[in-house]
Amino acid sequence: MPSKHTAPSELVRAVYFEHVDHFGEPDRSIRFGDGTIRDGEEHFPPVIDVMIWRPDDEVEIGTFATIGMSERPMSGADYRVELHFAIRRKSFTEDEENRVARFLANMATYPFHYKTHLNWWHSLRDPGSIPLFSEGMSVLFHPRFVEDGWDTITHNDQTVKILNVVPVTAEERSLKNESGMNALFDHWAELNIDLFEPR
Repeated sequence: MPSKHTAPSELVRAVYFEHVDHFGEPDRSIRFGDGTIRDGEEHFPPVIDVMIWRPDDEVEIGTFATIGMSERPMSGADYRVELHFAIRRKSFTEDEENRVARFLANMATYPFHYKTHLNWWHSLRDPGSIPLFSEGMSVLFHPRFVEDGWDTITHNDQTVKILNVVPVTAEERSLKNESGMNALFDHWAELNIDLFEPR
């Protein structure tokens, strides 16, 4: 099958360097894909890198971020996206990092495979087994968690939204669908749910 190799675009390089500005150099990077564009797959990102920033003594949260999803436009959207998955843990094993990274990379192909788009407050009903979150049946894509948080990158008039992956239970997904996000927020507040804590 004919194919060609591609280098990261200026946009993806800018996305990477903005992550480094926010988090510092990643502790680890795992690559999915070899940069080859095959006939019939031109609309897929040729490479998804998952960058990992491990927990430290100050913040016991690990951050996993895709870099490369924004290489391609999504059907029906005038913006591009990358995924973040923050997990509260003191440390991760190599196997846990590998599993979370693969989960994110697989999810990053979803809008291109189904010729659709993802946005804040969208959810995926069945994203597959969510590493470390045994009760998580679906995922919700959350914007920034605090008012002065970070969830948008702009480069040469191109907007890249950061979609924060939040695992939700079957009950929480039903509550969101039936009663809306405010009802889900109230539910989380009532039970003092930590969205980053595996459950």
